[in-house]
Amino acid sequence: MKKFGRDSLGNVEIYLAEPNEQVREGMRGIMRDYGMKRTRSFARLTDLVNAIKESPPDLLIAADDTDPKLFEMIRDIRHSRIGINPFMMISLMVRAEADGVAVKKAILAGADDVLVKPVAPAKMLDRVAHVTMNRQPFIVTNDYLGPERRTASPVRPSNIRQLDVVNTLKDTIEGRRMTTGELVRAVSANMAEVMAARLDSNGLKLAWVCGTIMKAYQEKRIDPSLHEQLLVLVSVLEDAGRTAHALKEPDLSAICIQMARQVEEMAEAYEDPTSLQLGTIAKLSKAFEMARAAKAAAG
Repeated sequence: MKKFGRDSLGNVEIYLAEPNEQVREGMRGIMRDYGMKRTRSFARLTDLVNAIKESPPDLLIAADDTDPKLFEMIRDIRHSRIGINPFMMISLMVRAEADGVAVKKAILAGADDVLVKPVAPAKMLDRVAHVTMNRQPFIVTNDYLGPERRTASPVRPSNIRQLDVVNTLKDTIEGRRMTTGELVRAVSANMAEVMAARLDSNGLKLAWVCGTIMKAYQEKRIDPSLHEQLLVLVSVLEDAGRTAHALKEPDLSAICIQMARQVEEMAEAYEDPTSLQLGTIAKLSKAFEMARAAKAAAG
C-alpha cells in the first residue's frame, strides 16, 4: 500500500478487525502513518458487521481469531447477505496450522488475499497494494463466490465464466470515488452477471453429477454414496431454481423445482429405480440446457 501516494490513500475506507488490542492499535497506527487516515478498528465481530451494514469499506482486513464465525461472515458478505458491496477487497490474517485448515477456510470464504500470522504490517500493506492492482476475476459456483484461484491449464480447461467486479479500493486510489448510488448500480449490474454465471455453473454441475449417477447404476454400485449423489442433484436443481427466480425467469425456475422433486422421489427408493426414473436422470442435464436455451431465445 505504501506504493501509492499518501494523498490517494487519504480517502480509502478501511476496517481492521483484530482481537488483540496491542496488535490492533499498533497496526492502525502504522496504517495511519502511511496516510490511511480513515481506518477504523474493531475488536468484536458484531461491531464490525454493524459497521459494514451502515457503510461498506473499500478494504476489510481481519484476523481469523477475531471470532469463530469470521469465515461465515466473509461468505455472507460475498453472497450479499451483509452490506451493499459483496465485492469489497478482503484480506485475512490466519493463524498457522499444521494442516492449513484456516488458510483453506479463508480461501473458500472468498477472501482476496490470505496471510499467515504473524504478519508484518508493511508486508501486509504491500500485498494489499499488489492484489488491488492485479485483482483476479471472480467466479461463482453453487457454494463459492470469490476470486478465481486455479491456474489456467490446457490439460484441464475451465468453462466457468470469469467476471470483472467492482473494486472501490482501486477506484478510490485512482481518484474515482463512487457515490452510494453509483456503487449500488455497479453492484447490481455485477450481481446480474453473477446470477447468470451461477446458472452456468449449475448446468456444469448437473452434467457432472448426472454422469456420476448413471455410471454408478450401470456398474451396479448401489450404495449410500449413490444416494448422496442423488441428494446433491436435488440441491443443485433447487439452487438453479432459486437462481432462475432471481433472474426473473419463473418458468425455468418452476422446471428446475419440478425436476428436483422427481429426483427427490427417486432418492427415496434409489436401490430399485424405475426405467422412467433412470431415463429422467440420463436426460436431465440436456433438458435443463434446452429449457435455458428456450428462455434465452424467447428473451
